[in-house]
Amino acid sequence: MSSTSHHVESFMTKWRVQLLNKMNQSTQNTADYVSSWSNTFTQEHASYSSANDKSEESVFSDMYHSLIHSAALETLLQLENTYAMAMDDAASKKESALKSMEEKHQQEMEDSINNLGVVTTDKDVNDLAARHCEDAQMLETYWSSELSQLQEMQKREYREWVTKVHEDMVRVSSDPSALDSFSIGKNRSMSVQSIPMANEFSTTEHDFRLEESFTILLGAQKKTTHNLRLICGNVLDVCKHKTRPGGSVLSQPHRIQTALSLYSETLAGLILLVEDRLNTYSGIMKYFAKICQQSGTEFHFPDLDKQLCLIQQTFERRDRSKSTASSHQPLPSADAALRPLTLNTGDIYITRHSNLAEVHVVFHLVVDESVKSSTISTRNPVIVGLRNALHTAVRHSITTITIPLLLFHEMTEEMTVSWCMKRAELMFKCVKGFMMECSSWSGAESLNLQFLVPKGISEEMFTSFSHMLSSIFRVSTPLDLTSTASR
Repeated sequence: MSSTSHHVESFMTKWRVQLLNKMNQSTQNTADYVSSWSNTFTQEHASYSSANDKSEESVFSDMYHSLIHSAALETLLQLENTYAMAMDDAASKKESALKSMEEKHQQEMEDSINNLGVVTTDKDVNDLAARHCEDAQMLETYWSSELSQLQEMQKREYREWVTKVHEDMVRVSSDPSALDSFSIGKNRSMSVQSIPMANEFSTTEHDFRLEESFTILLGAQKKTTHNLRLICGNVLDVCKHKTRPGGSVLSQPHRIQTALSLYSETLAGLILLVEDRLNTYSGIMKYFAKICQQSGTEFHFPDLDKQLCLIQQTFERRDRSKSTASSHQPLPSADAALRPLTLNTGDIYITRHSNLAEVHVVFHLVVDESVKSSTISTRNPVIVGLRNALHTAVRHSITTITIPLLLFHEMTEEMTVSWCMKRAELMFKCVKGFMMECSSWSGAESLNLQFLVPKGISEEMFTSFSHMLSSIFRVSTPLDLTSTASR
């Protein structure tokens, strides 16, 4: 036995030496060998792995991916559109009810204060304020419960529909004689409305925007093609759907593309600059949460509130582990546990979405007052956080990324021409460096980067940004797509 083992080991050693010599003599680079070996290992592992260990979510994603790339596409989007309209209607009723109660309470409070000392006393006013607060909380709870129940019902019906239609399609593919009894629109129909034609869409502000696109080549040895776009617009425009005069959420080409690529290796991401608290009721998160709600029920992932709750628990565990690691840190008190969680500048938390217009993944990047400085450095936590976001995106097949170029979502008085030029130059150079890093260790991945500048910027400034981008990235084939709306 020992002699046989010795011969086998000797043979394997010679085989490895031959392979290494062959690799050294070949013109193929190391990255190609690593990629080839990785693909071979993956295929070999997949051939022996069991297909029965898939989770329920994985099975549903496979069924959805199959349907969305079939003749069921239109019906599936019609169903989603109908559910979104129902959610939008319920949300509008909630806002109307809260607004009516607020107006009623305001009138009652004004009458009570005007009659203070004549008909009412200070105690009456305080009691009225307490009752108003209680009524508002009860109404908020009622409508939150109604919306939650509607979402759960829609999600259950939607998943049942996808499952049944997929079963029918599999049955037809295996038994063509069953085609006569199979009809997506008849056997599995829902009360859906037809998707309007393109001329039914309303014309909104973000239909006409300053925009330029470029194609560049990056890489030290092996060049990789990337697409860059410079866009002027509202950051939330890439999230919200177009609407028609009635306010209905509609399916549109961007939405169709987002649905087709939901379970793919060409995902779309957005970097959203947020405050240091996980709060959907303040700042830009207030408007983002409203868009998520108006876009309809989230059928593939937990809704935004649940995702933020899980994220908060993750950050709390991180903070507790840091406190435990430091022997000088006291244990958190009960009062400390009740205080809102405050994140650090440069922290990132990620939410997943299937019902937004052009985005699958949102990187929420925490920023602070330091981004207002004209002398921000590459070591600033926000810049480091941006680098981490890009690296994470590349590792998880997010190939289209929208980045706020000035690290602001709106123009302010402090943003002078000099300030804007310095910030744009810093961001272009940093992003180029991050792209070079990603291509050096992740292989040849083609990226689509969209640099977004806020509305209100002048055409002259936009043109200056365009020239700077082409100079820093050394554009190989520029393509001018500047909107002619303003000319």
